[in-house]
Amino acid sequence: MSERLFSRLELKIPPPVVVVFAGLLNRLGQDWIQVTFDPPWILIVSLIVVSGVLGVGGLIGCFRCQTTVHPWSPSDTTTLVTHGVYRVSRNPMYFGLVLLLAAYYLYDPTLLSPVGLIFVIWFLTRFQIIPEERILHHKFGEQYAQYALLVRRWL
Repeated sequence: MSERLFSRLELKIPPPVVVVFAGLLNRLGQDWIQVTFDPPWILIVSLIVVSGVLGVGGLIGCFRCQTTVHPWSPSDTTTLVTHGVYRVSRNPMYFGLVLLLAAYYLYDPTLLSPVGLIFVIWFLTRFQIIPEERILHHKFGEQYAQYALLVRRWL
């Protein structure tokens, strides 16, 4: 039963929606589980910059190869993108979203922040990345298998 429910959730919720939802939950927790933590601003700004580089770099790589960036339809992928930021991470756009969420959690931390970050990473891996990988492996075969051996899923 639960496996069927899990498979029905695959590729259904866009990753930006997952990240925004996690941020909103963190914000709702501000009144009752806030923590005192003052991280250096350079860390927050650095996470935001790296997030932007990964996200925009991922989009540019897909646009240059004229392939889809749509998270609901990885089967529409026409080309396996392996250059640019895709040499560092197989999922630079998702990694960028996670870094952006981490920056927000550092800026406005609660006791839920670490749990939220872990949940988002788990959710994106289980319901977005693994199903995409299955589709890409089926579509590109050995080419994708070799790429997956050389480049990590996240970083």
